[in-house]
Amino acid sequence: MTGSNLPFGGHRRTFWIVACCAAALLLTAAPSWAGEGAPPDGCAPKPCAPPDCEPYPCCDCRKAKDPPCPPKYHNLRFAENWRPCLCRDCCDWEDWSDKFKARRLTRNGSIWANFGGQLRFRWEKFTNIGFGAPADADDAWLLGRLRAHADIHFGENLRVYVEGIYANQWEDRELGPRPIDKNKGDLLNLFAELKGDMGGSELGLWVGRHELQTGKQRLVSPLDWANTRRTFQGVGGWWKSGFHRVDAWVTRPVIIEPDELDDDWNEDALFWGVNYQNRTLNCLTWEAYLLGLNIDGATPAADEDRFTVGARIDGKVGGTRWDYDAEAALQFGEDGDADVAAWMASVTVGYKPCIECWDPRLAVGFDYASGDDDPADGDDGTFHQLFPLAHKYLGHADLIGRQNNVALRFEAHVKPAKKLTLSAWYHMFWRAEENDAVYAVTGGVLRAPGGNTDTAIGSELDIMLKYKIDRHWVAFVEWAHFFTSDFLEGTGASDDVDVIYLSIQGTF
Repeated sequence: MTGSNLPFGGHRRTFWIVACCAAALLLTAAPSWAGEGAPPDGCAPKPCAPPDCEPYPCCDCRKAKDPPCPPKYHNLRFAENWRPCLCRDCCDWEDWSDKFKARRLTRNGSIWANFGGQLRFRWEKFTNIGFGAPADADDAWLLGRLRAHADIHFGENLRVYVEGIYANQWEDRELGPRPIDKNKGDLLNLFAELKGDMGGSELGLWVGRHELQTGKQRLVSPLDWANTRRTFQGVGGWWKSGFHRVDAWVTRPVIIEPDELDDDWNEDALFWGVNYQNRTLNCLTWEAYLLGLNIDGATPAADEDRFTVGARIDGKVGGTRWDYDAEAALQFGEDGDADVAAWMASVTVGYKPCIECWDPRLAVGFDYASGDDDPADGDDGTFHQLFPLAHKYLGHADLIGRQNNVALRFEAHVKPAKKLTLSAWYHMFWRAEENDAVYAVTGGVLRAPGGNTDTAIGSELDIMLKYKIDRHWVAFVEWAHFFTSDFLEGTGASDDVDVIYLSIQGTF
């Protein structure tokens, strides 16, 4: 096989790095894989019974359950409920990290605390950054991140949560640093929360530095993929009754200072919102929200008051093996002298075929975010993606944002072994409006309009092999390839882009 026939365009070393990492993950999982389904010694093979594939349960009212001990780790670590573990003796835990959870700090347990953290390393290699426009378009670097938190409870009604982060990058990017890679010692969260019983419901109020997340993170996310994550400063509260929950907040985005303490936030941007969640049925969850982004620009023409109203629903179709997730939002307000009239929609439909052992899932997704059809008509039709996790929906090469975008996605997931998952995604991208730009994952302009009227941007193939080592550790290797198409080819640099990720993460 010649170098030109390799799937990485002749980069032999890259090919062998990925191949060796994939082989290591497969070999690690081999013992459990090989042991599954092996017949007992001395037994002749017998015809296999058809696989027992249970459909999803039919829709019914969700029943309250006792909270688990230990709880599952959450993307927002302050959302974990360790109170049910409070009476468990420290010596009863088999896992060393759980000995630091629900620790009584006073003899009667009126003051208690959780301690935890996370360690992550990720190596990234890009080929043809910027579609080959820079003189040296290939680069690689290593990212590392350490998070640590303390969650201290004072009685039933007051707690203080503090979480720090150290994020660094080794082998600096030749094109300069990204704002999401470095933050050498800072606070992700530092807030006090007061809550009380309202007679059948609970009410909580918080003030301080606080990460935000709504729904499936399409519009509001702490952006865990970024090395630095994203956080806000302000006040907020929540109300909870049974399977109903309302969250509200008024905040300002925190500005990341890579080498200094982030003691400043964006005084020119105000981000607020109200989000309602309903989980009364066991087959679905639905949400409705109102979000506001108010920006004071350097001039009145740069001022922006944008409001987003939307709804989301996800669930499983009872009696079948189908699942779904849909979200839509409208935006209105003013952007300088222009009136805002924009919208987005996203739909994903999945199916789990009845195949023994491999636990496959197939899905197709469609995403639309409006663009501006005429920049001179006094209306702004470009959807603003706010504070999203675009990486999850619009390609793992992190090139395309949820603005002036039409995207079609196909995905497949299988589990060759209990702890090993092989996943593939294929994305196709078009511009929604030919007079508007292609926008980057950051929300900035990736390629300005005007070169031609083609709408086809390109397509992307992502292939990931992930191994869940245990409850704490997970590792993955991934290759992403972006194929450029008509619009990019007709307006400038248009080389295909290759990305490789190697990552390991431990959560405690």
